[in-house]
Amino acid sequence: MAIIVDCETLAIEGAEALTEPVSAPVNYKDPEKIAAYIAEKQRDQIEKAALYPYTSRIIALGYCYETDEVNRVEVINNEGREATVLREFWSAVVGPSGNVLPLVTFNGRAFDLPLLMVRSRLLGVPNAPELNVDRYRSPHPDLLDILTFRGALPARSLTWFATRFGLNTSDAFSGREIAQLYEDGNWDAIRSHCDSDVTLTRQLAERLGVVRRRPVVAAAGGPF
Repeated sequence: MAIIVDCETLAIEGAEALTEPVSAPVNYKDPEKIAAYIAEKQRDQIEKAALYPYTSRIIALGYCYETDEVNRVEVINNEGREATVLREFWSAVVGPSGNVLPLVTFNGRAFDLPLLMVRSRLLGVPNAPELNVDRYRSPHPDLLDILTFRGALPARSLTWFATRFGLNTSDAFSGREIAQLYEDGNWDAIRSHCDSDVTLTRQLAERLGVVRRRPVVAAAGGPF
């Protein structure tokens, strides 16, 4: 039994204070150009803070068991709720004997799985396991690794690969819009986007033979 997982993140408050010091190249002499260079690099760090586990927080966590017909998506507006959702998630993932079910992700080995562990540590979630994210030994299938033959081919986005496999990618929002959706308080859109990503990840996993295909249920009143 596998679990398909996807996280949506936002930079933590105070991420600006955690940026690395920036210096302009030694050949820069004009003070204005130096200041502009430093400001640009600092902006880049702040924008990428949402994509680094130690400077981001989870605002939506979506997952489904291999046999589920409907995804479970939790939206999270504060750290107390985040800790609760993580405890519930780990309870669903870790069996009675302490074994961890395989977690199927897209780029999860490099992001989602470390993120889940880091946030659990920072929030003091007691039942969080240590996941194996080794590229060659992890029991958790990363579809990006599979699709790129472990980095032999250039990486592309989940939507790009889903489109290439002919899947429906009609999500009205992209990951780049998450910060603005959060600012707007549009939790329904955040939930919808996370749900869409879980579905695309599952469908790609089915196409790649990572998980079993869900049976197609005939519509009521259809032909026998």
